[in-house]
Amino acid sequence: MPLQNEVFWGERLQLARDFRGLTQKQLGEEVAASSAMIARCETGIKRDPAPDLVEACAEVLGFEEDFFYRELDDVFLERECSFRHRRSTPEKTKTQIRAHATLLGMVIQQLRGYFAFPEVDLPRIPATTFEDVELAAENARNHWRLGLDGPIWQMGRVLEHAGVIIVRHFVQSSKVDAFSRQGKTTVIFLNEAIQSPSRWNFDIGHECGHLIMHAGIHTGDVQTEEQADRFASAFLMPRRAFSREFLAAPFSWKHIFDLKRRWHTSASAIVRRAYDLGLIGAAQYRRAFQYMSFKGWTKGEPAEPVFQEPELLQTAFNALGNGVDLTVDQLRSKLHFTHKTFKDVTGVQIATSSPKMAEVISMRIA
Repeated sequence: MPLQNEVFWGERLQLARDFRGLTQKQLGEEVAASSAMIARCETGIKRDPAPDLVEACAEVLGFEEDFFYRELDDVFLERECSFRHRRSTPEKTKTQIRAHATLLGMVIQQLRGYFAFPEVDLPRIPATTFEDVELAAENARNHWRLGLDGPIWQMGRVLEHAGVIIVRHFVQSSKVDAFSRQGKTTVIFLNEAIQSPSRWNFDIGHECGHLIMHAGIHTGDVQTEEQADRFASAFLMPRRAFSREFLAAPFSWKHIFDLKRRWHTSASAIVRRAYDLGLIGAAQYRRAFQYMSFKGWTKGEPAEPVFQEPELLQTAFNALGNGVDLTVDQLRSKLHFTHKTFKDVTGVQIATSSPKMAEVISMRIA
């Protein structure tokens, strides 16, 4: 039971409720309270809800009671976030994903007390025209010393070296491919329900484009989404090197899939890149997509690259209790998550044994 002089923070109740995808009315029904009472608690009008109401909310939402008696200092706000989503995606889904990301941010902030994660190193390159976007992608590659002559073999590692934490787990939805946020904690979430490493590579590039080009700009409209798509294409397939290799042989699907294996991106992205660069005309572009649809490749392509698992969080979790004076359960306890909520939020399977620490990303124990 929390100490009586501690203050109930309604923002945390709203965060937990949003994470579970419940309305105020639905939560009220679960805990035998009116939706008006839940609203008063969340807005701070009711600063001292009855202990049994707090206990009931904690039980239903999957948190310890003490979770609600801490100030909330880093909420993932709408203006900081970008979604790679369908236009029909409900706002409720996006709210739920932001809540999930905020909770993961709490986990990461706790880990920062024990690990020195790489500093965020994102160039800021505003872009308006497609030529601006091409240059932004080229400048980003040069900023990270990737060069302009070849493919990126491990797209996720590039961003994690730049201090962006990649997560392949968020609230299940077929309507959101990826999500990113830049702020106190900068992250990119991927949708693990999409079993396509080439699409994940493109999604990382897309969100990278938002982080680099659209700082402080509201995204989600047609223009910013097209710019982020163009950035991903240009970042993954620099125009001069890609054009040279695309034109090295006549158009054929064997050639397209050879390029896919080389550039680690989808056949559809390769065809689109060729069209954007004027290497094929509109008619050939349309015929190519008609053929891919006929073959069923729009739902899943052959010759997929091997997906490189995100490393920063896994490395940190593997080190807990193994050279670090903090166990996974102690971390969970500090956050006041239940065991189920901790797994729901992190999506990381923690080994029960003591694995060796894999020093893959440059990160040291603080």
